[in-house]
Amino acid sequence: MSKQTSSNKKIIVSVITVVILLISAFFTYGPKHLWKTLIAGTNSNAPEISAVTDSDAAAQPLSVHYIDVGQGDCTLICFENHTILIDCGQASYADTVCDYLEALQIDALDLVIATHPDADHIGGFKDVLVKVKPALYLMPLLPDSIKRTQTELTLLNTLKTYKIKTQYAVNGAEYRFGDLILTTYLSENEHDNKNDYSIVTRIAYKNASYLFMGDAGKGVEKELMNAGTDLSADIFKAGHHGSSKSSGESFVKYVRPTVCVFSCGEGNDYGHPHKEVLQIMKRQNVKVLRTDESGTIVIGSDGEHYFTAVSETAA
Repeated sequence: MSKQTSSNKKIIVSVITVVILLISAFFTYGPKHLWKTLIAGTNSNAPEISAVTDSDAAAQPLSVHYIDVGQGDCTLICFENHTILIDCGQASYADTVCDYLEALQIDALDLVIATHPDADHIGGFKDVLVKVKPALYLMPLLPDSIKRTQTELTLLNTLKTYKIKTQYAVNGAEYRFGDLILTTYLSENEHDNKNDYSIVTRIAYKNASYLFMGDAGKGVEKELMNAGTDLSADIFKAGHHGSSKSSGESFVKYVRPTVCVFSCGEGNDYGHPHKEVLQIMKRQNVKVLRTDESGTIVIGSDGEHYFTAVSETAA
């Protein structure tokens, strides 16, 4: 064998050795390092809203249950050993609410908030509050110019008969339940309809925040914004079931929600939620959840992250 041939073989072996070492180094350091980076990046940028089972969402220190009561409103807030109920749907859904509370082994309530006296918000209270008595019932003070309905008068009589402590809501009042802060807001102007006397409720726990608008309209939204009210919230329950009379775009920008929940009935006669409001949510990159599509919705939080689940019976 010539010296030239031997030299060429050595070069080839050297090249092959270098290639093997490079490939080995790549698989030893390159892909693993890249994989770790991708995993770290994925974890660090994980969405704050995670889809989990109902039990997981409800098991968080704070869980908010948007109970499906058709074309109406009913929201249960559970925080550690405290329970708060905002509205109760129509009278025909009283059993639904009672069954839901019973399933969670809730036989008493710390606070009940009746946002305003429309039947689709307070109709169920007449039967529910007899079975699950609250420590305090909170309602808005309406002027004499607003005519009382039979639903409201019957409920007021129930509150009196069962000696349920009742108070009128105060703008800016705070209620503390351990580390949970609940604040009520009201319009301080006169209105010609009950909707705009709605109690607006904000809850905050560590870095988690939720807002509930009742049926308050755009005029109330503007008033609260002009007053500099802190209504920032990650989870926003749209006013008036998604009516275009509420949830103005400037207000949605002011609240800066990540998720918007609409409580409305399937195929309701009002067309809620209205297309205009859905378009606003889309433009503002707000995720939409609807009881008419998903049934009861549960959004829980550990104070730093959110966990959401929909009814197992939802289509």
